[in-house]
Amino acid sequence: MLGCQVADVLACALLQMFSTLYGQTAAALYAKAAGQNAQARQLYNASADTYYKANDAAAYDDWVRARNHWDYFYNRS
Repeated sequence: MLGCQVADVLACALLQMFSTLYGQTAAALYAKAAGQNAQARQLYNASADTYYKANDAAAYDDWVRARNHWDYFYNRS
């Protein structure tokens, strides 16, 4: 099946189907688009994780600032 690995049986079947329906060039472009979509999904998830971590750090920093501000006025005797 177009030199596919055993682990990629579904991908190979889709590539074969697209190749039969649309030709080699279109099948290769569909395969490339699927790969780019998978990469985009991974990058999106990584960026979402980074935004979450940044928000978490900002919230903690804000909490520390507020605590220190409160401590300053509370312990000013």
